[in-house]
Amino acid sequence: MDDNIKKILKNIHGFKIGVFIDNSNLYHAQKDAGWWIDWKKFKLLLQKQLDISFYNFYIAIPSKSDVDYRSTKAFTTKLKEFSAIKTKPMKYIKTRAGVLRKGDVDVEIVLDVVRNVNNLDVIMIVAGDSDYLELKNWVIKDCKKKIVFVCLRNHMAWEYRYCWHIYLDKIRKLIEYKK
Repeated sequence: MDDNIKKILKNIHGFKIGVFIDNSNLYHAQKDAGWWIDWKKFKLLLQKQLDISFYNFYIAIPSKSDVDYRSTKAFTTKLKEFSAIKTKPMKYIKTRAGVLRKGDVDVEIVLDVVRNVNNLDVIMIVAGDSDYLELKNWVIKDCKKKIVFVCLRNHMAWEYRYCWHIYLDKIRKLIEYKK
């Protein structure tokens, strides 16, 4: 683990932390990177050093007729062993090029942060898209809380590189899924 990650973990050690994982965002990041995260290993790594109040995993579920339905259900069944699963139905949008699948869970995550911020000291958002920028500003400025963004380097919005952030690439050896 590199020194920057150690420094961040040291600064949030002893604080109550809520972890909010945006699977829609991370799914594409992992696919682009060519490796997959073992979410149980990730949680155990965090728990070794931090006080995790909860570990929420947000995911869109494909319709039963979708080719990915069974694998998604199997994946969420495994996740339920160690995390709270927050689901919503996958959205299908017809375009000229075909059907676009959307599974954005940003609003659900933002609302859960708002609902839980008073019971937490640190918000950990595991996603890299800039949709959470205003949430970051609200958590820091209005709530006077800490926030950490966690994502793969090539999918981390540049705005988050100026606040506490952890690149999953730097802990790959510790969290990579092995078949």
